[in-house]
Amino acid sequence: MTRAAFVCALIVCGAVGCRYDYDALKGTGAGPGSGGAGANPGMAGALEVGGRGGGSGGRASGEGGSFGARGGTGGEGNTGGGAGGTAGGGDRGGAGGAGGAVGRGGASGDAGRGGGGEAGSTGGGGTVGGGGASGGAGADGRGGSGGASGGTGGGPAGDVVLWYRFDDASGTVAADSSTGAGAPHNGMLMTAGTGTGTFSTTHQVGTGALTLNGSSSTNGAYVNVPASLNALGATTAITIACWINVTTDRAWGRVFDFNNTSTTGYMFLTTYQSQKTPNSVRFAISAAGNSTEEQIGSTGRLSTGAWHHVAVVLDAGATYTGTLYVDGVVAGTNAAMTLRPSSLGNTANNWIGRSAYTTDPYFAGLLDDFRVYNRALSASEITTLFATVR
Repeated sequence: MTRAAFVCALIVCGAVGCRYDYDALKGTGAGPGSGGAGANPGMAGALEVGGRGGGSGGRASGEGGSFGARGGTGGEGNTGGGAGGTAGGGDRGGAGGAGGAVGRGGASGDAGRGGGGEAGSTGGGGTVGGGGASGGAGADGRGGSGGASGGTGGGPAGDVVLWYRFDDASGTVAADSSTGAGAPHNGMLMTAGTGTGTFSTTHQVGTGALTLNGSSSTNGAYVNVPASLNALGATTAITIACWINVTTDRAWGRVFDFNNTSTTGYMFLTTYQSQKTPNSVRFAISAAGNSTEEQIGSTGRLSTGAWHHVAVVLDAGATYTGTLYVDGVVAGTNAAMTLRPSSLGNTANNWIGRSAYTTDPYFAGLLDDFRVYNRALSASEITTLFATVR
């Protein structure tokens, strides 16, 4: 191989390694590519997080402050890469490593081309070459050329038990992209009164989002999820995350509500609780009615007309800490929680955008990338989900 070809190979390989995979946090890939043990391992890319907007801006009405709109998209980053992609910590496994690309074996010094190990054919570079006999890289010598997703924030297949990307172009079916047992669990877009719900090209992640135009407790739209969280396998430690863009923030409008009835068990997320000051984002779970709720609240409502990422994490343990995240950072905690989806059993009504309470309004705004994990994501995983998944 000539010196010019060698330099070009390095440039191409480096470019491939810098790309961030949209599906990284789904965690369903075949694992990182296994490159040769050649010299010059891929360098770890930096993970950059875009700045967030202002926090706790006051509202003219004197109600609780709002979280500022999210500023900037997160910087792309390749958090691992390792030598030839064998570390598996990067966003795309071995894609970023230089693997056996240019292993310095053989007489010519350019021996490591993967499978054949052309090293040492005429010179004293050793019988198998410094680029590794197995190469693992394929014909062109790039370590793990495919390198399926398995980057930071991912996990074993089945972690994501419900995943509505809302990239559906039209119709009334919200496709489930999860890989959990029994998947897919496609949602059905329903309407009430004069309400409408549509799939929109206005989005935060992927290519589309869901628009729900709720205007009251009788007019709106929602997604009916065909199975309870308990039935999906999200029974104890769980994470529920989604992007939210509120059009009109009405008190007690629901992002989601998985319930039997308003008095026999439910868990919900609202962008605007009006029970106490400051009005705020609230997650609540109860095995009975509102007098027995276990709650996690933020310090303010979401600003309207802007995308915000909200995540609820319920950890393991008989008594555990529940955490509410807004735009990648902790917005509220409750260290004395005991209830979880298994406490509610197989809830009969599993809704996105609709409340178990008939007097509460339907949600008004856009929703995107709605995910349910059957484990508690760490703080760093939530930050990655907020900052880098697009």
